[in-house]
Amino acid sequence: MAAEEAPVGHGYEGLPGDTMTSSVTIDIVKERMKEFWPAEQVRVNRILVKTMPDKIHDAIGAAQTLLGYNRLITISTMDNSETFELLYNLIAPHRIIITLAISLPRSQPTTPTVSDILPPAGIYERQIHDLSGITFAGSTGLKKNILNENWSGDEQPLHKEWKHGPYTFYGGINRERS
Repeated sequence: MAAEEAPVGHGYEGLPGDTMTSSVTIDIVKERMKEFWPAEQVRVNRILVKTMPDKIHDAIGAAQTLLGYNRLITISTMDNSETFELLYNLIAPHRIIITLAISLPRSQPTTPTVSDILPPAGIYERQIHDLSGITFAGSTGLKKNILNENWSGDEQPLHKEWKHGPYTFYGGINRERS
């Protein structure tokens, strides 16, 4: 395949040149992601797109098909006291990282799963659900992953207001203190 040809059917259609060697610019990302929210360049190789929870599935699909973002780096969460923010970090062969950010209300922290289009997302969704209590609608695997089975379901250790109970046993070796 010539260097100027893009692979067909792998999400690179319409990108200029070979995506391994050509640069995807902030202007290209802004144009292709404009229906979700304005994109901003936060570092030399990092672009942030904030979107709505009900559009995250479509935003990831667009990043995959329109810009060649084919790998999930991580999904992280932050407790901002009033909301939870989820950050989906994706990378492509052109090595520019795109972060898709959504905010969820603390009163109902639910968002659609993306594990159907990004299978590695399933493990991150389990961990976030386990530690923060965020629900990923449509996920079939939201069971305990990090916390033990004895951990109370109404305690999420990554909530800002959570405090370790001095006389609460959270698993592990239960030793009496003298």
